[in-house]
Amino acid sequence: MDKKTYSSNATIIRICQKLGYPGFREFKYQLLKELESNKFVKQSVDFTKPFYLSESDFEIINNLSSLYKETIDIINANLDLKQLETIVRVIYQAKRVFIYSVGDTSLTVKNFMNKLIKINIYAILATEYHEELFTSKNVTSDDCAIFVTYRGQKDLFLKCMQEVKKSGAKIILITANRDSVLTRLSNNQIILPNKEHDDRIATFYSQLAFNYILTVIYALLHKKVEL
Repeated sequence: MDKKTYSSNATIIRICQKLGYPGFREFKYQLLKELESNKFVKQSVDFTKPFYLSESDFEIINNLSSLYKETIDIINANLDLKQLETIVRVIYQAKRVFIYSVGDTSLTVKNFMNKLIKINIYAILATEYHEELFTSKNVTSDDCAIFVTYRGQKDLFLKCMQEVKKSGAKIILITANRDSVLTRLSNNQIILPNKEHDDRIATFYSQLAFNYILTVIYALLHKKVEL
């Protein structure tokens, strides 16, 4: 009997088992492990400026650790699984996959494309040679197009998406701008929580978010290909 809570040992064990642990000892071990890991997690993360030059090395490492963890937690909490499953199916069934991205995001997208090659899906980076408008006119209804843009405000992407729309190809948009005109033109969207502002010191959050969601898409595609 616990003298503070007046709970019997059997009651405590049943609660632990309901939480998925064989007994109190395993629950206690996991709790201690969680408390130990939490010392690297900051309770409030500034996604635009996650660290300052005045902070110690340990504080900067702590902040970045929190940024990575909270980014993934936030995205997971906001994922629409049905929409995600539809996107995976569209990519899997497409004859060709055209991807639109610029700047830092292009590096993230190339990492995704490298993964796709391993499951025999060869994507085309439509924006690689600055011929995206011409490329968009060659998209067919058998293809799909993926637009990856955090702000979702690029006039060039709007023109490209309008061209792709004419072909009847499915359009997938990954963005943090729910109100973008691109959102209305696309068939399927993954809307990321907007946590990064214009005065950012680097694209930490946005690229981590894009990388994570594209990795999730790849994992689900890999499962579909292998089954």
